Amino acid sequence: MRTLDYLAAKTAQRIVHEGTSTIGVNAKDLENLMTKALGVLQAQGVYALYLYLYSQSGEKKPIQKAAACIVARLWNALQEEPVKRIGIEQERVASWKKALEAKENVLEQIVNLTTDLDTLLLVRDLYEQTLVYARYHAKALG
Repeated sequence: MRTLDYLAAKTAQRIVHEGTSTIGVNAKDLENLMTKALGVLQAQGVYALYLYLYSQSGEKKPIQKAAACIVARLWNALQEEPVKRIGIEQERVASWKKALEAKENVLEQIVNLTTDLDTLLLVRDLYEQTLVYARYHAKALG
């Protein structure tokens, strides 16, 4: 049976692999982005995390693509076991580019997610652990 910790670790690995290998972001830059995103999540919450990541996203620079990649991987984690069982319905986002295209839908769904405190806390904990793991993974590479 998969646990939240397993899901966080696998999602973190995907973020770092895609960010460094596919997109070509320097591991140190990815670590810095992860640190800032984690700070926003801890201080302001899940919706603020998505707003921050989208504010850092774009199609020109690798670090902007990496921010969109983080959005995609965090978003898709909500459709993985064991979180999938809580019934968050949304379409997967296949890539960083799709995450940019789906911005309005993603933000609307995140607002809807905030209506249930238990779900919101579960997602926040999952995202926090994922960003911590991704940060350390990037640090280990750098």
